[in-house]
Amino acid sequence: MNAYPETLLPDVRSLLAEAVDYAVVDLRMSAGEFLSLFVASEWARRIERGDKTVVLGLSGIELAERVLRDKTDRTEFPTARISMGRSRAYWTGWILAFYQWHSNLTFKEILRTVSADTILRMYEVAHEAPDERFAEVVDGLVREGMPETRLKRIRSAHGLSQAQLAERSGVGLRSIQMYEQRNKDINRAEAGSLLKLSRTLGCEMEDLMEPQGKEG
Repeated sequence: MNAYPETLLPDVRSLLAEAVDYAVVDLRMSAGEFLSLFVASEWARRIERGDKTVVLGLSGIELAERVLRDKTDRTEFPTARISMGRSRAYWTGWILAFYQWHSNLTFKEILRTVSADTILRMYEVAHEAPDERFAEVVDGLVREGMPETRLKRIRSAHGLSQAQLAERSGVGLRSIQMYEQRNKDINRAEAGSLLKLSRTLGCEMEDLMEPQGKEG
C-alpha cells in the first residue's frame, strides 16, 4: 500500500526536491543537515500522509523556510537563484519522495538506514534509471538496516513459521509476510486481524504495533 494517492506524487516530488535543492545550493547546507531537520519536523509527517494543504499549498522554498524557522533560529533567507538544470540535491529530494510513497515508511525510518550521503552517491548510476530500480536497491538496504518487526520477533519467540501463524490465526500468509517486510503497515491493519494475531501469539494487540515518530 502506498503512502497516499499516486495523483499527489508528482507534486510531493517537486516540493521536496525544490526544498532540498534550495537548502543545499542557496543556503549552503548539506543535504543531510537539512533532511535531519526536515524529518524532525511536523512538515515531514504531513507530507508522509499527503496533506494537500502542504503538498499543494507550499512551494519547495517555502517548505525549506518553514522547516528552518521551526527547527533553528534562522529568520532570514536569500532569494533562490534561477536554475537551468536539476542538481544532485534536487534529485535527492525527488527520489526520496518517491521512495517514501512507494514504501510507506516514514522519512525518518528511511534516512535512519539509508543516509542522505548514500542517496547522493547513487546519483551517477541511478538518476537516469527507472525509479523502481532505485526502490529495489533501497528496499534491500532498508531491510538490512532496520530491526525486525515486533510481529516477527514475537512469532519467532513462539517458534512459529509464517505459514503456521497464518494457519492458526486465520490471517492470510501474504499479509503476515508483508507486515514483517514492512511492505504493509501493521499499524493500519484491521482490528480483527490484529486481534486474531495477538490471541494466537498470546500478547496484546499493541505489542504487535510498530513505534512511530521516535527512535528504537
